Amino acid sequence: MASTPSSSGSGRSLPVALAQTIYLLLGMLAVSALAGVLLAAFFLPAVSASSKVAEDGVALFESYPTELEVEPLNEASRIEASDGSLLATFYTENRIMVPLEEISPYMQHAVIAVEDRRFYEHGGVDAKGMIRAFASNASGGATQGGSTLTQQYVKNALLMDAVQKGDQEGINEATAQTYSRKAKEAKLAISLEKRWSKDEILNAYLNVAQFGPSQYGVETGSRHYFSKNAKDLNPGEAALLAGITNGPNQYDPVSHPEAGEKRRNEVLGDMKREGYITDEEYDKYTAQPVEDMLKIQNLRAGCADAGDGGFFCDYVTRSLLNDPEFAPTYEERRKLLYGGGLTIKTTLDPEKQATAKDILQRKVPGDSENGFGLSIVTVEPGTGKILTMAENRTFNPYQDAKPGETAINYNVPQALGGSNGFPVGSTFKPFVLQEWLKSGRSIQDKVSTKRESMPSFPAHCLPRGAWREQPGYNPDNAVSVQIAPMETVLNGTKFSINTAYANMARQIDLCDIADGARDIGAIPGKYNPYDSTTWDMDIADMYGQTLAPSAVVLGQLQVSALDMAGAYATWAAGGTYCKPQSITEVTDRNGEAMGISGSECHQVVDKKVADTMAWTLQQDLEDPKATGKGKIIPGHPAGGKTGTSNKQYHTWYVGFTRQMSTAVWFGHPQGDKRPGGFTVDDTMLRSGHVWGNTVSLPTWQEYMTKAHEGLPSKPFPAAPPATKTQANGSVEKGKVPSVSGKYLSEAKSAIEAAGYVPEVRNEPSSTVGKWYVIGTDPAAGSSLPEGETVVIRQSTGKG
Repeated sequence: MASTPSSSGSGRSLPVALAQTIYLLLGMLAVSALAGVLLAAFFLPAVSASSKVAEDGVALFESYPTELEVEPLNEASRIEASDGSLLATFYTENRIMVPLEEISPYMQHAVIAVEDRRFYEHGGVDAKGMIRAFASNASGGATQGGSTLTQQYVKNALLMDAVQKGDQEGINEATAQTYSRKAKEAKLAISLEKRWSKDEILNAYLNVAQFGPSQYGVETGSRHYFSKNAKDLNPGEAALLAGITNGPNQYDPVSHPEAGEKRRNEVLGDMKREGYITDEEYDKYTAQPVEDMLKIQNLRAGCADAGDGGFFCDYVTRSLLNDPEFAPTYEERRKLLYGGGLTIKTTLDPEKQATAKDILQRKVPGDSENGFGLSIVTVEPGTGKILTMAENRTFNPYQDAKPGETAINYNVPQALGGSNGFPVGSTFKPFVLQEWLKSGRSIQDKVSTKRESMPSFPAHCLPRGAWREQPGYNPDNAVSVQIAPMETVLNGTKFSINTAYANMARQIDLCDIADGARDIGAIPGKYNPYDSTTWDMDIADMYGQTLAPSAVVLGQLQVSALDMAGAYATWAAGGTYCKPQSITEVTDRNGEAMGISGSECHQVVDKKVADTMAWTLQQDLEDPKATGKGKIIPGHPAGGKTGTSNKQYHTWYVGFTRQMSTAVWFGHPQGDKRPGGFTVDDTMLRSGHVWGNTVSLPTWQEYMTKAHEGLPSKPFPAAPPATKTQANGSVEKGKVPSVSGKYLSEAKSAIEAAGYVPEVRNEPSSTVGKWYVIGTDPAAGSSLPEGETVVIRQSTGKG
């Protein structure tokens, strides 16, 4: 046994202070399994010991690890819009790692002053501080830890590592109130000091420590309490944060302002004592009420705080969690998202998103009693970038959702946060047209518009006998113009003639139509586009019972708005299909790029077919008598198609320019309900009288007009050759043709056929309807050398 410190062989008493210290130490060590550990490891040079306890303590101490082996700390991930602005953060511990040079010197000095004043003097363990702490604790004084910043970092690192691994035993060990734990931390601290510089240790501590409830690391704490970066903290703010660490809940200045202020002032006193601040600075910051210092920034993990971009944010996270290129398993992907310190750069255009949201909420407020939904989604042709994803609701994934709030994304497939899609109506007809053109047919071919029973339709992919539609399929028409018994495919498209399209489908094949739609991304909304088996499915299995004329021709098929916008973008891009893409880059905490599926673009449709599709759909929009009602995008050639589902439950407009393809959906998200009995833009909707061009088309036009402001005009393809020959057969080269009364694309085609360059001038007219052509300059019949410019005078209506 070691000699007792109370007396010596000569009978003389030890000095009182030393005797008290040794007695207190031995008293504590006597009830601790660690007696020999601490004595042998730290105090044997000062207090002689040769006992078995000391020997056992040395052996135990030597059994502890010498290397701190922990996984990288969980760090919050950022999701950013295309301009770099923050959409949302994701975290299990809200932590933002920063280098020491981005932390205010006042903050560095504050933690040293209050936690470890001899930080730059010791080698990881401060014997003086430990003795002082043991003495105070044993004598019933104020509880003191005696741990250096290095030891505290080790403790926090071990705890966070156990938490991240879900290791309950490790958590218990890291928080156990034992001297054994202290000794283990001490040994690791000594080892760490040999490998890391003091600045590296201080930086690590400032990034791992808790600076408030759910605020991990000094940068996060600074942003939360003061809405500023840690590099900008003043002495008072630094002292407040440094004081919180000792009791993140106890000293939280929001919940306990008096305790927080008292603790802040104690830290300021320590800073003054150590010479880090002047007397004047001490007086200034201790006099400031803690409430006056705070500028709280509450930030919840996830997309609920992403504002107008909440639904897009949710789509981004689901896309990432579904992406096997990002990480092999779902759990690995989730761990990276919530703790990997990622920067996720996305395609969202905040300005266009705000425009879309404002339009939607004005037209159909999300909290209206009618409950109807209205959404806009935009894809960039040629890249697949999703520029806008908005709906007339606020994103709220929690159970406290109020009217006007939901977690369902009306624009996307079910697997990515949406529903099964909505019936798309006649917006599916262009996929029939695409197959018609691929088969070598023309838009000038004539088809029957006669209403009749159509008992059978070819569908080669279905089992024998299953390709016959139930007898009596007898589609009706809902057109606003007089139609002839036979109409061109062009007119069948412009006026959305159901019977014409049914007869077209009978001449091709339902399976080919569906397969062509799938090739450019238009698949039922119940399928996950990130599942590779989706694209390998047999077309009959994919469409199942929906592979029928009512679905494949007239659009009772349910498809997401995003996939419709992506498919139409193919025709705007000359036949190149790009899978809709929300993420441009993911970088890890070190700024290194990580693997993601990325943009997938392929030439899927022959360019001649795609160009004919674009030109044909342009006619639907430019002809005021067509379903597009002449609702053009001034200065920007555009095309598209209206859609109205069975019984007018859901209405659509999907249309595009060279720069944007946008789908607008209007309907009730919770079931089949006819809209009516409420106003949209001061127009009262009447049940049974709402079509694709009633709400969806005007919404599309307003949004696209605003979204194209400041963008250059990009021309559409010229009319297909067959159209020029048939429509302009009487055009004479070298003479200006008569185009009065035509709509713009027809007039351009005629001018080009005569060998001239068309130029458009808009002007008011009281005699010619809006968007029709008034005439030309030079006038019709004028002789002019080929290659000259002919101005087409287009009416803007009455001035």
